[in-house]
Amino acid sequence: MWTSLEPTATTVEPGSTASVRLRVRNTGDTVEEYRLQVVGAAAGWARVQPDVLRLYPGAEGTAQVEFAPPRTSDAQAGPTPFGVRVQPRETPHTVDVAEGQVTVGPFAELRTELLPLVVRGRLRAKASVAVDNLGNQQLTASFSGRENGDELEVESEPGSVQVAPGRAAFADLSIKPGSVSWVGGTVKHPFTVSVLRAGVPEPVELRGTYVQPSFIPRWAMAVLSVLFALALAFAVMWFNHKPAMSTQAKEKAGEQRELPQSDGMKKAPSPSPSASEEKEEPKEPANEAKPPESGGGGGGGGPKEPKPKGPKLRTIRSAEGSGWYLETKRGAKADGTYVGQNPELTDEFGKNQKWILHHYPETDTYSLEAANAPGAVMDLKVGTNIVQIFHAPPENIKSGRLPDNQKWKLESQPDGLTHIVAVGNGECLVDMQNDTSAVTWKCDDRKSMGWTISDWPE
Repeated sequence: MWTSLEPTATTVEPGSTASVRLRVRNTGDTVEEYRLQVVGAAAGWARVQPDVLRLYPGAEGTAQVEFAPPRTSDAQAGPTPFGVRVQPRETPHTVDVAEGQVTVGPFAELRTELLPLVVRGRLRAKASVAVDNLGNQQLTASFSGRENGDELEVESEPGSVQVAPGRAAFADLSIKPGSVSWVGGTVKHPFTVSVLRAGVPEPVELRGTYVQPSFIPRWAMAVLSVLFALALAFAVMWFNHKPAMSTQAKEKAGEQRELPQSDGMKKAPSPSPSASEEKEEPKEPANEAKPPESGGGGGGGGPKEPKPKGPKLRTIRSAEGSGWYLETKRGAKADGTYVGQNPELTDEFGKNQKWILHHYPETDTYSLEAANAPGAVMDLKVGTNIVQIFHAPPENIKSGRLPDNQKWKLESQPDGLTHIVAVGNGECLVDMQNDTSAVTWKCDDRKSMGWTISDWPE
């Protein structure tokens, strides 16, 4: 028996096929049947057609060895040796194995997951990132956290992992808040973890939420308020109540004595009223109407205040909690100033809580101009979900020739609130209940994404 592979080496990509030819010659003097079978690491995704050859003495036959590696980690990248076993039926002890090599091309596929998506803790919280290597070659992934300003600190341990084909690796995340919340209920902080695979410029971003409850919950504050009110009421009642004082002392009989009266003592004359006192002084009539101090003819009163000119100024208030107002931080006017939130409506920094809406009917979009910084509109910071203000030419604000990160959609909701949707990323403006910066997040029905715009819609 004589065997040969043509060629002895070949290359194939995962998900495709390649083949080599097997030649078998009967060098015996009897008719023989040869059974053909692929052996080795490639046997799971290779086959021989036909798998049986019947040859007369001196005759030669051929069969095709076909390789079809799947696009999974089962077919690892690189050279893989294989063999084709040729076993005669009549003389099985003379089995032969034709050896060759097939090289499988590489492919990469990565799946990442943040576990869990929502973490909770007063001082810190733990999470983990799972990395599954669905490709057929080893890969390296590194991790980095992106926080919302100084609100959170996200660290991973380890900072990078190497994952074999078909295996998974995990990295632990430590999430710490920038400050402790003592009173005020629960604060939600969004955060992002980037997973960067070696050789790929764009990372995969995983988004989660850190829920930070206060040390003193709201119900405890309510109980303390009730107890304080009761204590105050008790103190008021205690000091206002005057108990009746009585005595049981009695005079002894026969002990009363009159003071001695002498003839030389004269009674003091009773004072007689003077002439001036006898005259009754006239009383001023009560609630006497006084003439107005300022001049001017009657009827119309003072001059009417002129109506304000220019665009209408509006406030934008969240439906979350006590309703925080959207503002430019501390009244700053420079490009890059964060748009924050304030629980109080105040004029401490001027018109930094007032906004001008510019409507563009052709696209049904709006730009939101800060009243304290004319020409500066609400802007989605490039590459982030942070909201800031940025100046734009006045003619562009008027005509609507603005980039998508400076345009917003105002979508009315069934509950009467409004979603402010960024055209740039399709996410909704969310109230974080802090004065650091407003951000955008994937739209849903949570209250922190509902806003009330004064005098809108008109």
